[in-house]
Amino acid sequence: MRVYAGIDGGGTKTDAAIISEFGDILGTAHGGATNPHSVPPQEAVTELKRILDLLFSSNMNFLSYCEGICLGMSGIADDQERQWIASHVHDYMRNKKYKLDSSSNACAVWVVTEGEIALMASIGQPHGLLAISGTGSIIYGITPEGEVYRAGGWGHLLGDEGSGYRIGQRTLQAIMQSYDGVLPPTMLTSLVQQELHVKHAPDLKQLVYKPDWTKSSTAAIARLTIEAASAGDEAARVLLMDEARLLADAAKALIRRHVSFTNAPMALSGSIFRFSSLFRDTYVRHLTEIYNPQRIIFQENTPAPAVGAAQLAAQKCRLAESC
Repeated sequence: MRVYAGIDGGGTKTDAAIISEFGDILGTAHGGATNPHSVPPQEAVTELKRILDLLFSSNMNFLSYCEGICLGMSGIADDQERQWIASHVHDYMRNKKYKLDSSSNACAVWVVTEGEIALMASIGQPHGLLAISGTGSIIYGITPEGEVYRAGGWGHLLGDEGSGYRIGQRTLQAIMQSYDGVLPPTMLTSLVQQELHVKHAPDLKQLVYKPDWTKSSTAAIARLTIEAASAGDEAARVLLMDEARLLADAAKALIRRHVSFTNAPMALSGSIFRFSSLFRDTYVRHLTEIYNPQRIIFQENTPAPAVGAAQLAAQKCRLAESC
């Protein structure tokens, strides 16, 4: 029996999955941040090992049978960081496997981008185009040769157009502009007040400037924007369409950077694409001037990126065996 593990490591949460050689999902585990740019590096490694403990605890035989682990880590940008993460995971697996069975085979470890594992989960290959709109946003373009291009995804201060955070932030700003009379009344005001248990719009100031108000708190507001847009609220509709166009602008800029991207498939991923057809349709429509929309793949039941990471580990092991 052979099994493969995958990790989707993020700045707020981490998902893990283990699959059989036939692709069946055998177990999953979840935990906190493992992005060493979001939490102290040693804290990230400790959490990563804790999640691996959880993943293998359901069946310790998985540890002996595991032939490869692939980690898709957000925020890991250079080879030195990748090698640092890989060495910790390699040491973890070597020590754990040796305790169980000193004759067990070594486990290969790869660290790749979040884009590669999401593409693998969405379209069954680690190259192509990927647009992510969740708490953050980013466009990835990965060539068949493995060259990685990106546009956007610079975080909430430098640029996260089309993200849940950006939509949530603009929603809060629209509420205050409506309160000031700059914008007409909007359903967003009552929805947000009800959600956050505040009586009046100015009370939001006391809430959002508290230390415990996080980026995720702001991004969570996007759900209410989608709800208001679906009910016909003009402010919400304009905001969502504007952010979709900005994200499409980033995608168009990236497509122009490599000849292979013109005909590459593009997967859409993330909660904003999933829950807002208005956002999704606007994004696709804005791309059509340079890109065939029939190449866009959107599936509501796409496997989790952690599963894509495990699939990529299996693929890399098979390739290594064939060489």
